[in-house]
This record gives sequence, structure tokens and C-alpha cells, in this order.
Amino acid sequence: MKKLSFIMMLILVLSLAFAGCANNDNSKPVEETKVVEPSKEEAPKEETKVEEENKYESSTFNYEIHGEKYEVVFEKAPERAVTLSQFMTEMLLALGLEERMVGTAYMDNEIYPEFKEAYESIKVLSDKYPSKEVLFSVEPDFVSGWTSAFNEKRVASATEMMENGIHPYLATSIGGNESLEAVYQDFRDLAKIFAVEEKGEEVINKMKTEVKAIQDKIGEVPEDKMVKVFAFDSGENEPFVVAGGGISGDIIRMAKGKNIFGEIEKGYATVSWEEVVAKDPDVIVIVDYGNTDYETKLNFLKGHAALKDVKAVKEERFVKIGLADMSPGIRNTKAIEELAKGFYPEKFE
Repeated sequence: MKKLSFIMMLILVLSLAFAGCANNDNSKPVEETKVVEPSKEEAPKEETKVEEENKYESSTFNYEIHGEKYEVVFEKAPERAVTLSQFMTEMLLALGLEERMVGTAYMDNEIYPEFKEAYESIKVLSDKYPSKEVLFSVEPDFVSGWTSAFNEKRVASATEMMENGIHPYLATSIGGNESLEAVYQDFRDLAKIFAVEEKGEEVINKMKTEVKAIQDKIGEVPEDKMVKVFAFDSGENEPFVVAGGGISGDIIRMAKGKNIFGEIEKGYATVSWEEVVAKDPDVIVIVDYGNTDYETKLNFLKGHAALKDVKAVKEERFVKIGLADMSPGIRNTKAIEELAKGFYPEKFE
């Protein structure tokens, strides 16, 4: 019995000793391995950028420039745009793209007031066309303007631009048979190219609303009651006039004026003073731009012997309009309003 008791006590002592070792304060618990996931704010930026690029919908445009055919493909939004005409400068500014513009050139009139601050933040490359070297020095990836800009004698050919990583863009609305609808399409195309589609639709809807308000104010005017309009651009021996085709001709139509040279299916044309006299316009629109200003043109027309019996001259009905207003773009609604006020002043009193 004593032997058994001794064994029982020995077992008890050993059990207590083992328990003490297990609860020793110097022992450390095994730490859990934690998987740290990146926060939403720290989500891989590279992946986000790739996703954005993957969402970009490429655009393809086909042009014929000075007899050469070009296919221009935009696979990402331009970041360094240069505009070589006032109308295109203001179209991009209307879309809020000033931070992606690295140069402008060739202004016809003062910048549209609402774009003055944005315009002044962009480098002016030249009063007229810049040299090829000046253009290339700002490393553009997008260049747009009148067709004449894409010529090595003016700036550089479209071929040379594309060889230097530049995407040329020609607005549809500069064509000789286009209308205000083509201006809307250009805004859609530009908005898609620069991935600002929502802003593009906002601009278009605003223009449409403004045009409707102007035309509602004029009201219905039968064709035989429409004001007969002679739109004079320039020229002394022979007048260079706004014809029936192109955006300028459509602006006159939208203001409910009847262009006396509306049957000529191109934007501008050279006619004769005899034709002007024979058509006897009610109103003369004078396009203001360049070195020969409005006052000079006005005095020339008022003093022209052949025009002394023309109704518009006798009644001194002249309307001043800027070339920038008559070029395609954001100013077109302003041009329609200015012309409408000159054609039907009683409607706007």
C-alpha cells in the first residue's frame, strides 16, 4: 500500500510540474497570419488606366487633302492638340479641352468672350500659319484647321504630319455643301475623339435650343416675303460673295434670309456688280475680317456708283458679321441671331 501511495504522489507532482511549464509567462502565442488587401483608394492605378484605355472607342476618318487620300485612326484621346483656325480653336474650347491644347494660330476676329481666359492659357504659335519647325516644336499629336494648313507651302503636308506622329483632322462642316447639321456632327466627332461625349451632346443641345428660340421669334415667313440678302466678303472689280452652299449660306437660311446668290452650290463665289444690281437686295451683309475692316468695306459699297439705286444702299440696311461667326463652330447661333436682327428688326424690338 505504501508503494502504491508513493507512486500516486509521484504522478501528482509530475502533473503539476507539466502544467506549470505550459503556463510559463515567457512563452509566446503563435501569431495569426493576416492577408492585407489593398484598399479601394490604393487600387492599382495601372489597372485603372488600362481599363480606361480599353474603354476608348477608336475612330477612323478618311480624307482627301490636296489630291491625296488619307486614313486617320484615333486609338486614344489626343493630349497635345494644335488648332490652326479660329473656328477649331473655339470648338475645342467649347468642349472644355484647353488643358489638352499646346498651341493655336490664325485668328480672324477677337476670341469669343466666354473663352478668353481659357484661350489666354494656350500658347499662340503665330498670327497666321506657323512654320513647320514651330509646329513640330510643341510635339502635337492632333492638328486641325482649314484644308490649306495641310500643305508644305503653308505649314506641312498631312503625310509629313502623320510621319511625325500627328493625327490630322478636317471638319466635315468646312465643305462647300454643308449645313449646321454638319457642325453638330463635327462636335460629336471631336467629342468622341477626345472622349468627352457627354460634353459634346451638351454643346449641341444648347445650340439647337438657341436656334429654335431665334426662329420662333422670327415666326413663319413665306419665301416670297423673305428679305433678299447680298452677303459681301471682299473684292472691288468683282465681288466675292457668300453663295448658297456651305455653312455661311446655311446660316443666312437659318436666319430666314433669301440669299440672292443662293443658287450657287458652293460656299463662296465671284460674281459681277451687274448681277448684284439686277437682283436688288434688301439687305447687305458685310463679312468683317482681315486688313480691310468693316468701315472700309461699308464706305466702298455706299460710294459705288453702280449700287446707288440698290434698295439696301438707298435705305442703308447693312449688317456687320465677323468671319469667325460665319465659319463653322460654336459661334453659328450668334451669327444667326445677329443676321435675324438685321433682317427682321421689328421682331426683336
